[in-house]
Amino acid sequence: MAASRRPPRKPQRAPVPVARAHAAERSARVPQGLAWKLGLAAVWLTLLVPPLLLSPGAKEAFRLPKLMASEWLALASLLFLSWRLRDVATVRWTDLWRRPACRAVLPILLVATAGLATTAHPLHVREGVIDLWIGAAALVGWSLALPAARQEALLAALLWPATALSLLGILQFHHLFEPLQFAGIGYDQRLALTSTAGNPGDLGAYLVLPCLVAQWRLARGGITSRARRARWGVAVALAVCLYALALTQTLAALAALAVGSLVLWGSRSRLGRRRLALAVGGAAALAVVLALAVAPLRARLAAKAQQARQGDWNSVLTGRLDGWRAAVWMLSRHPLAGVGQGAFRPEFVPAKLALLDRGAQFYARQMQPVFANAHDEYLEAAADWGLPGLAALAWALWTLGAALYRRDAAAAGGDSGDGGLAGAGVAALAVLALAYFPFRVALVAFPALFFLSWVLDGGTPREGEDRGDAGGAGAGRGIPGRLLVWPVMVVLALALAGQTARWRQRALAGRLLHQVELLTLSAVSSGKAPRGLLPYNLAALRRAAALDPLEIGVPIARGTQYLEFGSPQEAIESYQAAAALEPRPEIYLNLGRAYLRAGQLAQARRNFRLALRLSPNLAPLVPPEMQ
Repeated sequence: MAASRRPPRKPQRAPVPVARAHAAERSARVPQGLAWKLGLAAVWLTLLVPPLLLSPGAKEAFRLPKLMASEWLALASLLFLSWRLRDVATVRWTDLWRRPACRAVLPILLVATAGLATTAHPLHVREGVIDLWIGAAALVGWSLALPAARQEALLAALLWPATALSLLGILQFHHLFEPLQFAGIGYDQRLALTSTAGNPGDLGAYLVLPCLVAQWRLARGGITSRARRARWGVAVALAVCLYALALTQTLAALAALAVGSLVLWGSRSRLGRRRLALAVGGAAALAVVLALAVAPLRARLAAKAQQARQGDWNSVLTGRLDGWRAAVWMLSRHPLAGVGQGAFRPEFVPAKLALLDRGAQFYARQMQPVFANAHDEYLEAAADWGLPGLAALAWALWTLGAALYRRDAAAAGGDSGDGGLAGAGVAALAVLALAYFPFRVALVAFPALFFLSWVLDGGTPREGEDRGDAGGAGAGRGIPGRLLVWPVMVVLALALAGQTARWRQRALAGRLLHQVELLTLSAVSSGKAPRGLLPYNLAALRRAAALDPLEIGVPIARGTQYLEFGSPQEAIESYQAAAALEPRPEIYLNLGRAYLRAGQLAQARRNFRLALRLSPNLAPLVPPEMQ
């Protein structure tokens, strides 16, 4: 019998040039030196520390300290990482434009910065533009400076603060450990589940990316015993984060996670419809299990279903239609320039009054009758930047889509893929941006920005792509890296110094305001004020106003001081200044009180009625004859 012959082994396909160039570039990235280590440490701190940070003695104890710390650490990381420019022979502007991160953010920055010249709210826009520039610099800088392996390790680290936040929130929810006590939450236990996030919606939005990262790590697996132990740890962290997310009852975050998980598991293999069906079935089963196992989530879903059957869609959306309609109104009034970056808040009340005049019905059970943002990133961009901003946003999304396509092409060409995490995360953020604001909070936006920097970096065109010549004529002249490093580092050092002063000023202003409010509340409760309290409080408020002129609480508190201590005319002036900075229903309520004490009944009635139009829930605080 003839000996059986083994079929010839199929030769392994050599990687295509794109993958080979990509691998060569990655292997060449071996940063060394103290500056690199400090920069990398600052990136780690940016992702790990701010989610756990809070400032109990400040007026804004949660979001503001996280934002200030995130921006400071991001700038510090860029300062140290920029030292790597010394090792770059030539920096060409055409090569920078080829990087997707640069192409995506530059039009947005130009449009948003131009809003400084057209806005009616320069203080709000100035602060908003500063925040936008810092975030954009971090996204671009991290994309340019960090190797892919480091970026993936940092993404995996998002599980640590997410798990810590989730554990604290779970313990708080079940009254097992309550280090944070929140006033006025007796009617809604959901509001007690905040950990150090300060808001259950913020916590829910933050947990989306970490949950996807955990699934990604589980899918990648490992053959060593250490890898298997790590997988058990990741599985436990995922379970904790999922339970906390369910307890937050943040339906937008749950929907975003469901979509992201479908994309992740649907792209794990090229098996086609069968794998996709399994992914859909698994996601549906998990959703059912969570809904049945978590009683608060089950009750919330039942309430939403009842509201949907009644056709009360604004209640289904928890009042989000109010913010969406206001954003559309702002775009219609300011189509060319928008209201300006960060100016949605002071423009909301004029928009609401105009919509009320048209017969629009607003959500009656809204706890905060003034929206700080549109609760939709796309509509907020339209309101802030106008039609040019929408075009810039569309360009950024197109660039992001092209980067995802290049990632898939590189994986198909033999390069290592990302296991679907890039597409899953982008899909989840896109869904979350429809009903929340992940690029303004998400504790506090920088985890999402870091994720996008990784996605965009993986979509960078390699040598020979999108260029007629890999070197020569089309490349244009450049600047030697050893010359460019110094101006870049000077600019970043100045930005870091400015952020340090900005953080200190806003934190100190918040503490002064909080202290004044506590002293005043104590005096009102006891029925007697210590001698010299008014001059002391007014001096503290003047200092706070100088430190943070955008803090609306300062003129409101100053008006309250005058009103409580018998100076209604000065109180009127302070409340009018507050209304000019940012109109709110409580300001008009206090204006009505001040006018009433001053004996100006017509003005008092007008302001009381305006306050009730904006927030009918204030009716018990308004004298019946003034309604």
